[in-house]
Amino acid sequence: MRRFDYKVIIFFVGLTVLLTIGVIALWELTIRPPFFAWVDTNYPGEANVQRRWDIKQRVEHVAISFMVDALVVTLLLRLVHRQQRQLRASEERYRALFEQARDGIGVVRLSDYHLVEANNQVCEILGRRQHDCLQRDIRELFGTNTTNAQVDVGQQSGEHELNVLTPQGQWRPVSVSFTPLSTDDREKVMIMSLRDLSMRKKLEADREEMQRQLYESSKLASVGELSAGVAHEINNPLNGIINFAQLLKDEETPRSEFEQQMIDGIIDEGERIAKIVRGLLTFASANTHELTQVHFADSIKTSIALFGRQFEKDDITVEIDLEADLPLVRADGSRLRQVVVNLISNAHHALKAKPSDTVERKLFRISARRAGKDGKLVRVEFYDNGVGIKREDLNKVFDPFFTTRRETGGTGLGLSVSFGIVRDFGGTITVESEAGKFTRFIIELAAIETLEAEYA
Repeated sequence: MRRFDYKVIIFFVGLTVLLTIGVIALWELTIRPPFFAWVDTNYPGEANVQRRWDIKQRVEHVAISFMVDALVVTLLLRLVHRQQRQLRASEERYRALFEQARDGIGVVRLSDYHLVEANNQVCEILGRRQHDCLQRDIRELFGTNTTNAQVDVGQQSGEHELNVLTPQGQWRPVSVSFTPLSTDDREKVMIMSLRDLSMRKKLEADREEMQRQLYESSKLASVGELSAGVAHEINNPLNGIINFAQLLKDEETPRSEFEQQMIDGIIDEGERIAKIVRGLLTFASANTHELTQVHFADSIKTSIALFGRQFEKDDITVEIDLEADLPLVRADGSRLRQVVVNLISNAHHALKAKPSDTVERKLFRISARRAGKDGKLVRVEFYDNGVGIKREDLNKVFDPFFTTRRETGGTGLGLSVSFGIVRDFGGTITVESEAGKFTRFIIELAAIETLEAEYA
């Protein structure tokens, strides 16, 4: 209870003295004269002098004492009631602060690490109800391998990050700190502060993804600047080499088999270099195409038709799952088909490389759906259960000239070109994969109605 300060004590003593004087004055002026007259009347004569005196003194003492005591007790009760009212208001105020705090706050008993008090935020972060949180070991509530030593460390200053397992089976990143609380009670407790880091972790992941996208864009921009000059310088002499070799091949001059193989090799390798040059020119020609309204589903259907016989020949199951009434996107139709064909081709190679003796069937699936808030995105997934991509290579798949199929003619430009094209459309392309199990490329483009609203 709140202690009285000296000003309250002085005020109370002074008020008591004044009231006592008032009671005595009231007795002397209004009650004493008629009472003494009544005693003299009922006990007359010299024989009752002592008796009259005793009655008057006793009644006077009792009356004054009773009246003063009643006043003092009344004052004390009112003062105590006031202090209790202030204490209740203070408790309600701090209870409101405790319950409405953005972070989880709890009181943990040091003897057994049981949670004896907690606000709603603690239970919400832990994914439990109030009755399921209290009087439970915090290590059990965290659902981690937290040891006594770790909890002891938590009593020191600073925050500790860990993942909490909720009853729903979800891991939630949290920050927890412990502060010892000194009280007059024999039972030692500590204050636990719990903070949900899910949103912060998400923002950090988004920032890292944005930085990665910017890094990829800067690399593509550098390659684009370089490719314009390199392609021009290489293309002219390369055409001459291929044409001269083709002239030699067309001549009807007798030549040995070795000479014929050399001429064919010059033409084949020249065509291979020409393919690389065409890929380089794609970088140089970025942002030069006019964007129109394109139906992504039509691009998928047209592109997959080119591979029908190849998938059938290689015993690959193809599944196409396109949402009805898929919205249009703003893109260049031919370049969008180039991206789709490239992703289909990559999936085909990954499935062909998968050992044929596996029990699992070879599967390639394309799905297209509305996504994002209010369906403002078109999300297309290209999934295959082929050989997958190694974890250490995932961050390099969009790098120019990076390929795992160098020995089979891969140039390492297909995915880089696709990344640049999707970026030019204002979209994103990402990859998920696990070596030996699956690969999933995801393209997201804004629906046409969103773009039209921005231009309006």
